Amino acid sequence: MSEPNYFEHVCQDTIPTKPGEEDVTATDMISQAVEEIVDNIEHAFDQEDQEKT
Repeated sequence: MSEPNYFEHVCQDTIPTKPGEEDVTATDMISQAVEEIVDNIEHAFDQEDQEKT
């Protein structure tokens, strides 16, 4: 680790981030899909509970 510029190649080998997408990660679409699935499941159970009462 005492080698100068040890991590310099890391920045050159990455895919550039498009302007305006600095706050987007690769897993955002997965997170949104999971959130939607959970919401749908909760909604289905809420409807079942309302039908029982």
